This record gives sequence, C-alpha cells and structure tokens, in this order.
Amino acid sequence: MMKLQDLFAEVVEQLEKLAEKEASKKRIAWFQQQHKGSEVKCYGIKTPQVRKLIRGYSERFQHLGLQERFDLAIMFYKSGFFEQATVGNALLELNNESITPDSFDSLDKVVGCFSNWASVDRLCLHVIQPLLLKYRAETLSLLKKWNRSENMWKRRASIVAFVWKIGSSGEFTDTVLEFCENLIWDKEDLVLKGVGWALRDRMNGDKDRIIKYVKSLRRRGVSSRVTLYAIENLKGEERKAILAIKPGNKSSQR
Repeated sequence: MMKLQDLFAEVVEQLEKLAEKEASKKRIAWFQQQHKGSEVKCYGIKTPQVRKLIRGYSERFQHLGLQERFDLAIMFYKSGFFEQATVGNALLELNNESITPDSFDSLDKVVGCFSNWASVDRLCLHVIQPLLLKYRAETLSLLKKWNRSENMWKRRASIVAFVWKIGSSGEFTDTVLEFCENLIWDKEDLVLKGVGWALRDRMNGDKDRIIKYVKSLRRRGVSSRVTLYAIENLKGEERKAILAIKPGNKSSQR
C-alpha cells in the first residue's frame, strides 16, 4: 500500500495544479475577509472543485484503516490550507461508522491541529453530532474537556456541537448553559459567536429558559456578539424587551 506521506503529497500536488488553473483572486480576498485573525491560508479553489477532487480519491481513502485516516487528516490540517483541511474533514467523515470512544484521543489530537472555523463547524455537524447521539456520555465528557481547553478551536467546537438539529431538539439544555457560562467572557470573537449561535438554535427547543438566560447575560454586560446573535430570530416585543436591558438593569426578570 502507498505510504500515507506519498498519498498526502499526491493530493497536495493535485490541489496545487488545480490552483494554477482555477484559483480565483476574488475568492482568496473573500476568504481572507471571512477568516480575519486566523492563520489559515487559501489556494483560491472553489469548494465544489475540491470536493470533486476528493471524490476521485474516495476509493483509496476508504481502503485506509481508521488510524491511517486520522493520521492523514492531521497532515492536511497541519498544512494550514483551507482546501487541504476540507480533504481532512472528508477523511474524518468517512470514519463516522468506525469512530468509538476508544478513538477519542485521536479525535482530540486532530482538532488540536485545526486553524479555521469552517473546518471546526463542519466537524461538529457531520462527526461530533452523530457521535453525541450514539455515545452520549462519552462524547459529552470529551466536549467538556474541550470547553475548558486552551485551544480556541476546541472551545468553539465544544459549543457549536449543539447547534442545528441538536439545538432545536430541546435536549442538552443544562449542558449548553453550563458550557456557555464557561465561555461568555472568552477573549476570542469566534468562540463568543459560537456561544451566540448555540443559544439561538437552542431557543427553538427551550425558548423560555434561553430567553431568561440571555436576559441575564445582558444584565451582566456580556458581549453583544453573544446576545445579538442569540436573539437574531426573535421579533417584536420579545426582542425589544431584551434589547432594552442594560448592564445592572434588574427589570425584565421573566
């Protein structure tokens, strides 16, 4: 079997050739705007083109063992290129049926190599959420560890794991509020936005409790990055009541 390093080099070579033909300065500029403050780089290749390239390697990727996929994904993430990270995510998604709590140390190592929010968010939606439903206690334990990590991408992942369908389910509210509380004073903008996102989607499943919590955040002077994102879908008087709350304001307790 081809060595992982050789397979990695071959995929990178194909990405670089694709960049020579298809790279868009406009996309690079857009990408840099979207990822301000991150060290991630971009070839300027559109995602559908990258996914087409990935499909060409799908059979070879499928023949790799679980740990080989983890190891290869790490090579792509460590490159710092978004398009390579997209390949890394595809490898992890192939592992969905194979990952068990016994593999969580490898998963933790992989996330430690991330360099952009888009890869984190895709991992949460397509890998972490299925694991959360399949191995609830073990996955919650891993997310709790990430929630207090020094690594900002792990902290973001710990809370973005509870958006979309998981967020609207009404489950995990206690955990979400605990995790949010640990992150509401975070210094990283992308972590704060992740908190707001989780609260916004959680409102679909436990509205009254989340509104009460968001009001408490307003009274405590938590960043508007959190609270405005959290109430993005609220309309009318509910929204006005929250926006009227200023730090130290004891009104609107309900």
